[in-house]
Amino acid sequence: IRTSVGEYSISVVGPGPRALRHWSLAAGRGHETLAKIQTNNTWELSPVPYIPAVANVARHIANLREKRVNGLMLGWTLGGHPSPNLEVVAELGGKEDLTAEEALLAVAARRYGEAAAPLVVTAWELFSSSFSEFPYHGGTVYHAPLQMGPANLLYAGDTGYTSTMVGFPYDDLEGWCSVYPPGIFIQQMNKVAGGFLEGLEILRSAGKVPASPEQQRLLEEEIRIAEVCAIHFQSVANQSRFVLDRKALGETDDPAETLQLASSLKKILESEIELASRLRFLQLEDARFGFEASNHYFYVPQDLAEKVLNCRWLLSEWIPSLEGGLEKH
Repeated sequence: IRTSVGEYSISVVGPGPRALRHWSLAAGRGHETLAKIQTNNTWELSPVPYIPAVANVARHIANLREKRVNGLMLGWTLGGHPSPNLEVVAELGGKEDLTAEEALLAVAARRYGEAAAPLVVTAWELFSSSFSEFPYHGGTVYHAPLQMGPANLLYAGDTGYTSTMVGFPYDDLEGWCSVYPPGIFIQQMNKVAGGFLEGLEILRSAGKVPASPEQQRLLEEEIRIAEVCAIHFQSVANQSRFVLDRKALGETDDPAETLQLASSLKKILESEIELASRLRFLQLEDARFGFEASNHYFYVPQDLAEKVLNCRWLLSEWIPSLEGGLEKH
């Protein structure tokens, strides 16, 4: 799928050709140059303190260092929280001969201890490579249910509503996908979620390594953040499949296909209940989840409880009507 990235994106390592041209023109006229970047969050996911795709951040900063920019402008309304991402920026910015890999290991060792550091770096690499599979498009990051995640409600029928910019996604699958065919969009979101889940298990392994109480606390925080990322990405894949299957349901008269689609929809609803319940627990543990400075809370625990009730109703009322061959509603 041919597309371009015209703004900040941790999922795509820069700098891009437009920035390089601007810096070249500026340098040719004797001006200093700054790189305006975001290193904690980009709009693929804003309701976490930072996205732990730290290897992508390190490579981006190493690339900027090679281009000899004179400074950085860091952050936007999202992404101002202290993080390993920002520590890696400081490491690479302060030591010209340090590689991206060395910076990752140094930050991991300082935050989580020498013994856990290699495992943490492996997890960061997995988060970064899987995040690079993100189906990036400006329309997608602003309109897909990335920010609300499991808090976005599901509907038995097409609402006809258009998703709003970094607000309510409704069931506007076409708006979510932008230039991507729905099947490809779902495939890519599953890849991102799968990579975060794989990296999460490695982080949990690192948590079993001896460390100081402070290092253990920071690692537990990192584990929670990675899990919330995985939950959001998996929920986007789930919701997209739900809307796609619901559409197919309305287009078929085949009883066997109806039952197959009903079974798929049932599994999605059960998964969304699990994700919303888990995210509610994590938000009650850490109130930073769900918050972004310009939008405040995308969801609060009660919204996640409502999603569970929403899915339970669909499971108890709507799915049986499909399986029983009753009138669709």
